[in-house]
Amino acid sequence: MLQKILGMLRSRDGRDSILTYAAEGLAMVGMVLAYRLAANEGRHDLDLYVVVRRTVSFIFPVLLLGAVIGITRFVAMKSRPEEQRRYLLASLTWVVPLCVLAFLIGLVFAEQLSWLVFGSDKERDLVAPLALMISSVSLYGISYAFLRGQRHLVAANMIQVLALAVVPCASFLLFPNLETVCWATGIGWLVIAVFALLPTFLQPTPGGRSRERGELLRFGLPRVPGDLALGALLTVPVYVVARTHGLSASGEVGFGTTLLNLAAAVFSPLALVLLPASASQLASGDHAGLSLRIGRVTWLTLAASTGMTLVFELFADPILHLYLGANYADYVEMSRIVFLGALPFGLFVGLRSLLDAYYHTPRNGINLTYAFVILLAGSLVHFVITTPVTFVAWVLVASLLYLGYATWRDVRYVRDELDRLAATQDTRLRIVVVIPATEESGHYPHSHRQATAFTDAHGAMVEFFHLEDRTSLLRLWKDRSRFKKLIRTMRPDVVHVHYGSVSALFAVLSSSVPVVITFLGSDLDRPKDVGAMRTTLGRLFSQVAAFFSAGIICTTMELRELLWWRQDEVQVLPNAGAANDEATFSFLRSVTMRT
Repeated sequence: MLQKILGMLRSRDGRDSILTYAAEGLAMVGMVLAYRLAANEGRHDLDLYVVVRRTVSFIFPVLLLGAVIGITRFVAMKSRPEEQRRYLLASLTWVVPLCVLAFLIGLVFAEQLSWLVFGSDKERDLVAPLALMISSVSLYGISYAFLRGQRHLVAANMIQVLALAVVPCASFLLFPNLETVCWATGIGWLVIAVFALLPTFLQPTPGGRSRERGELLRFGLPRVPGDLALGALLTVPVYVVARTHGLSASGEVGFGTTLLNLAAAVFSPLALVLLPASASQLASGDHAGLSLRIGRVTWLTLAASTGMTLVFELFADPILHLYLGANYADYVEMSRIVFLGALPFGLFVGLRSLLDAYYHTPRNGINLTYAFVILLAGSLVHFVITTPVTFVAWVLVASLLYLGYATWRDVRYVRDELDRLAATQDTRLRIVVVIPATEESGHYPHSHRQATAFTDAHGAMVEFFHLEDRTSLLRLWKDRSRFKKLIRTMRPDVVHVHYGSVSALFAVLSSSVPVVITFLGSDLDRPKDVGAMRTTLGRLFSQVAAFFSAGIICTTMELRELLWWRQDEVQVLPNAGAANDEATFSFLRSVTMRT
């Protein structure tokens, strides 16, 4: 055992893991102590503090627009410091204005927000400091993600301990009432964020930031619904119960979800280390090494989450007595039910970074959205039919069970794909070509010719997918199932869509692999004789698809100028000629994991 520990200390990954676990442990102790200090102030203050912290966790991802994961991922993939700093500065162009706006909303609409969050307008004095906490923790999150992407783990772990442990506890020890505690916590987080970001502002960072901003938004925006769904999973039950059973009952549910967060904190170091490490291994083509890492992390997560669940269910009374003191008994039943979700939630937290690194699409967001739909359905039943508070807790557990299963399913697929890439000697590119026409129509002859040229010149494996109907939602849904089945069976490296509009948006929303769009003309420059509504929607679909695609090809310079964004990234390649075919093939390969 000693030799194993010494071996970990000699490797960078080992030191990273140990430092991150130590910081997470201290942050967890700080969180436990903060809630204990709140409990010492009485049941009412504890319930209010639980709702405040749950609301902070729910809202701040909206201000970030997915930037935390994006910054860590993209910064880890860059080696030059000025390139890394551009990603940070690009993210601040929207995070800072949104933080200011959130604080102003809290100041102006305190009474209305108090009713929404706490179930009563009596707590209006807590809304402004709550808004400051949301804004400040967003800026802290940006600085923390940037430091982790740079692998400056000592600094990252230091500000984590200060923000999540020292500041909340010191606020309770220094100030007499909850309102002042919340103000002090928000100010403390803001000061930490400013000092963490200051070195970046003091260093010269030449060049524009529009490209980095576009990359971060394209990566992050599709993940915002998932971030919201994650916050909502652990917060909406609190609001629902506040409406049906009052603040005390909502505090019990909120405390149960706080225990889930504490359990998840055990696995956060895995996610924090796995994201930059996975991104680096994918970029370098180390598929076998990443697969081995995933296997170890998966079994470690399962074993740890199972053990935690068993220990808590058996010893909930003494644990909560130690945690909350004399007020513990009111929280035992609800906490036992909610903590059954610790196993699937721990699996999600421990492995979600892998899915963020591997998938171009927001896989975690999709899984979270489905889990949230389950929660909403159960909450609606709770509103319509009189049910006890525990019903909402059981619905939450069911939602988390689905989330854990979906994460395990996707991780298993990723590992199978990594093993295939590591074992195969076949370097041929696998391409799915999407054609918006029936197979018998003979439309898009140049697209068929180009795909055949890829096979003849490079031995590429090409499969055609014909999207036959672009106007029927029912038919598109059926085609989506057919398309995803093709992705699962063929396991392509890239999807190449010929034509924008519905076809391109369909591919971007449905594909789990990179999508490259070739715009051919009327998809961006829509003719007026097809109707105003169809013209407007066609252009809009093309622009949205271009924003989220992995690559863009335009057949003329004039088409490139019609794009709203990413014009500097466009490849202008006519859909004819051997030289253009070669350039198109090289571009397709460049967006894949093929090295």
